[in-house]
Amino acid sequence: METSTRGENTASRREGVEASARAAGLLNTRGPTQLLQFSAAVNSSDIRLLELPDKVLEAITTRGEKVVIKGEPNDDAVLCTDDMTFELRTAETSNALLVVPHLLCPNDPGFVQTPGESDGLMHQEVTACLSNYLELRRCQPRTEKLKNLLSECPYRGEEYESSGTTDDHQESKFTLMHKKYTFEDLLDCVQASERELEEALEKLQACLINGCWRVLDMDYRERVFQQVLTLLEEEDWSHTCVPLEPCCHRMASLEPRLIVEHCLRCYGTEAVHPSTGEVSFELMEEKVCQFYAELLLRSVDKFDYHDFMQTWQQAVPEGMTTDTKYLKGLALRDVSGSSPAIWYFPVSALPHNPQSRFENLFSVREKWTHSDIEPYVRDLETPSQSLNAILLRYTRSSSDGRGERTYTSKII
Repeated sequence: METSTRGENTASRREGVEASARAAGLLNTRGPTQLLQFSAAVNSSDIRLLELPDKVLEAITTRGEKVVIKGEPNDDAVLCTDDMTFELRTAETSNALLVVPHLLCPNDPGFVQTPGESDGLMHQEVTACLSNYLELRRCQPRTEKLKNLLSECPYRGEEYESSGTTDDHQESKFTLMHKKYTFEDLLDCVQASERELEEALEKLQACLINGCWRVLDMDYRERVFQQVLTLLEEEDWSHTCVPLEPCCHRMASLEPRLIVEHCLRCYGTEAVHPSTGEVSFELMEEKVCQFYAELLLRSVDKFDYHDFMQTWQQAVPEGMTTDTKYLKGLALRDVSGSSPAIWYFPVSALPHNPQSRFENLFSVREKWTHSDIEPYVRDLETPSQSLNAILLRYTRSSSDGRGERTYTSKII
């Protein structure tokens, strides 16, 4: 009698579950019927759900990459793969998200053959119930901290790298007091993937010196590269073919080979002779012209535009021609008045935050043409937000009488 009653209760429970599932249109036709029950100790505060885009899931499951969440206590956290950075955002949902650690899914091996318990049901425990989850959105690497870190201890020359600590070596003491960073150090504290960090170091023209990444002091870099350009004239070398070994040998008494070669790489492209294997560099007109423009403009408040253009052309090596397109993102000019002027305004000095960037730009000019503003905001573009979308968000656009699009501030 007891056995019969227990069997009837089991059958009744199974029928009740199946009736509820049928009413909801969820009647199971394959695999076990799983009955969810809340744990006696549901703990939702210690669990966060993370939704992964296909690219990140593929990086983990297919390529075996690790993912890292980065950020200081006051930073917005980001998630980095080997080559991408994503911002973490909290997304709310009106549906409860149940965490069931041992739930079986149709794609799991043996799903159809998995038997139920004595009542024909598989009892699964719900350990957490959440109303939000973390989602990822592709973003630009946040490398503004990298520039600040490397600026703490710029390389000024071998004479300032001495370990001496006497009063006659103030610069040496400065170098010793400030931290230098290996690639691993930077990877730990900069919100960027490994590949993006490498690209940022190249963009900053950083140099690996004694195992640590350093930027060259601007005055020192200008001095070294001017010495290289002077050597070109003395040796009658063409700027299209600067031989590496003779150049480093001639400058050995002035600067370390590492620094000479680094400057050639910053301003030129490497070429290897197919027969002899000799390495040479072709100096790039754009970068050399920008070097001289920066050299002329950095030390003055404003420069008469016509005087600047004449002086600039006279300064560059023979065979190179200056062009106003080389000034984009480096300097601003105003040629509308009776006293046309140009002044130093590098994009590298602007804040990385988009709103702060536009506030800064519109404090300099109330109205910008597209060709003028584009070099100063192009780097804000991300895979999820185009340049046009950024301009639409932070500016008001209109067309002038000539049909040229102009932008004014939308920030209140």
